[in-house]
Amino acid sequence: MRILTTGALGFIGRHFLLAALTAGVAVSAFNRAPTMPKRALVQQFQSRGVSFHTGDVGDRESLIPALDGVESVCHFASAFRESGMADDYFIQVNVDGTRNVMEAAAAQGVRRFVFCSTAGIYGSQVPGVIDETAPVNPANVYERSKVEAEAMVRAQAARLGMEYAIFRPAVVYGPHDERLLKMFRSASKGRFPLFGDGSGRRHMVYVGDVADAALQACLLPQAAGQEMIIAGPRAAPLREILGVLARTVGRESSGPRLPLAPMRLLAAVTEDACKLVGVDPPIYRRRMDFYVNDAAFDCSRARNILAWEPAVDLEEGFARTLESYVQSGQV
Repeated sequence: MRILTTGALGFIGRHFLLAALTAGVAVSAFNRAPTMPKRALVQQFQSRGVSFHTGDVGDRESLIPALDGVESVCHFASAFRESGMADDYFIQVNVDGTRNVMEAAAAQGVRRFVFCSTAGIYGSQVPGVIDETAPVNPANVYERSKVEAEAMVRAQAARLGMEYAIFRPAVVYGPHDERLLKMFRSASKGRFPLFGDGSGRRHMVYVGDVADAALQACLLPQAAGQEMIIAGPRAAPLREILGVLARTVGRESSGPRLPLAPMRLLAAVTEDACKLVGVDPPIYRRRMDFYVNDAAFDCSRARNILAWEPAVDLEEGFARTLESYVQSGQV
């Protein structure tokens, strides 16, 4: 079997390539033209037999060479946190781009399409434990675009006669995670604060565990037609997570503990004022939502269907993440 990975140089995509190579699975990679820092990464993967192709998910012709001899596509390419982009951009990349990849794959005889969605579609503050039967409640355009893309994948699979699988990762972290870099840097100086009591649950999942689950979704016959949440060994309150972070970076605490309500008010006022004058706000509502989010997930379906288990706990995962930052000179 040969699998094509889109978004191959992204955070999860590069770990998926490693998982496939470790398992002895032939893999091709599709990505936009790499920036200078990532060209060395391309060379490393090419030296291990990965066939690299450049293009854009919106360009059908650029996809065709990458699909040669492919039986499954694992689609990671997406618009995620691009700032300053209109809502239409997220729909264009995450919905229209996904449709384009699916149709190109079907035309080349690809058997299965595996789509990376997000567990964020269920909402950011949900009591109890969420499984796949829970109603969706997307909070932003990224999550809304993923809900729309999922519906499109199901419809297109039926129309095109393809197998599909959808996996919904919780909060993904691990080596080369650019989103958590600022948090690790601040915590290493004792400057990452905890606003409020930190009781909201986070269900983080190590990127290598996500890659392993995605690979099984490409390979196993029983994964066809399945939609699965992918989460870590357990959810933990934010205050506990910041405690693990502090120990990882060798501090007694990640930073000061401060009241939440005044900061949420300040964020709202600052965001609205900056919008009036057309500048990017230094602090905004969504950033403070980090301190009130509360969600935990049940990934029993993925365990049963994929014979998969999240193997890396938070302590080990944070240690590996810090090591990658230190090795690259970022912390």
